[in-house]
Amino acid sequence: MLGSSGVNKLARLTTSAVAVAAMMGGALPAIAELKPEPIPNVEKLKVPYPASYAVVHDFAFGGLIDSKFGLVDTATRRFKGMMSAGQFATIDWSMPRQKFYVGETVHTRGSRGIRQDLVTVYDFENLSVLKEIELPPKRMNVVVNKSATAVTPDDQFMLVYNMNPATSVTVIDLDSEEVVSEIQTPGCMLLYPQSRGGFFTLCGNGGLVSIGMDDTGNETSRWASEPFNDIDNDPLSEKAALINDVWYFITYKGEVQPIDVSGVQPQILPRWWLASAAERANNWRPAGWHGKAPHDSGLLWVAMTPDGYNGSHKDPASHVWLYDVGSRERKTEIELKVPALSITASDGEQPKLLVVNIEGSLDVYDGLSGDYIHSINALGDTPYIVHAID
Repeated sequence: MLGSSGVNKLARLTTSAVAVAAMMGGALPAIAELKPEPIPNVEKLKVPYPASYAVVHDFAFGGLIDSKFGLVDTATRRFKGMMSAGQFATIDWSMPRQKFYVGETVHTRGSRGIRQDLVTVYDFENLSVLKEIELPPKRMNVVVNKSATAVTPDDQFMLVYNMNPATSVTVIDLDSEEVVSEIQTPGCMLLYPQSRGGFFTLCGNGGLVSIGMDDTGNETSRWASEPFNDIDNDPLSEKAALINDVWYFITYKGEVQPIDVSGVQPQILPRWWLASAAERANNWRPAGWHGKAPHDSGLLWVAMTPDGYNGSHKDPASHVWLYDVGSRERKTEIELKVPALSITASDGEQPKLLVVNIEGSLDVYDGLSGDYIHSINALGDTPYIVHAID
């Protein structure tokens, strides 16, 4: 309610407004009427995606139950969309099916309640949920590793690594989008698909176990190698890169271990060093959270740091070295603008090196020359991994 002084003040303001309107032509300006926005109003993404698209994973370390995946165009620096996920989420995709598969763990009361493990299926065009595939509540819940899940090369199955604490692999048929089997992998960790079906896993004795699968997703064979991974002195990093049927693992000190998976059984190939003897004496070593990036042309980018030490394998990387894996020749040495947590490389004839840096931005470099191009910022609280969509 206005008092008498308030009424007088309002009258004076009204009189002044009318006087101004009269001076301007005798009428108050018309207010344009806004047309109502149609609802729903949803834009669709153009598919298939260009090679410049990438997914940046925000772990949400400050609130692990609410992580997310941001889809960005690294050429235009445009943010295209987002997929929310639960704790320690993983992401895979099938290009023929044009679908994402997000592995996640949620609880009915947020941070507590009944545990639910899922693979949530999204389409490429809308980033909308198509289905939730229920898993046995045992998927590995640790800080995210790309080799915790995989889609097989024929796009028939998705594999999910379990640990609770027994280890196994859940197999999902991607036609029916249903769980079809569980394969036990005692004493062995993570999974690496093989070209003729199945996968192998690294084991605690320093060897690997190869699992063959039939077209129903069930185990048909099992083969164990002799120990080749010197776990006590210089073990392989479990973060590997696949190039043309060969998985490239690298030891903590920088020795490359190729494993050919084109045949019925994996073939462990001869090793070679990333750094020269003089560089190794100065402790140049691999670094970064996920510090390897493959390309089908036979190129391999490796995140590196000088002055390495036991335990420096997850330190930020100040450099990235580019190799031709056929000749084992180092082609380019890239000094990064900002040290890297993780790297990947885009597909195509002119690949881009994508670097998630310690400031939480995504830096884009020319993958061949190493020239810095630009950065994409504001990608979350803790964006630690980048995936190229290829």
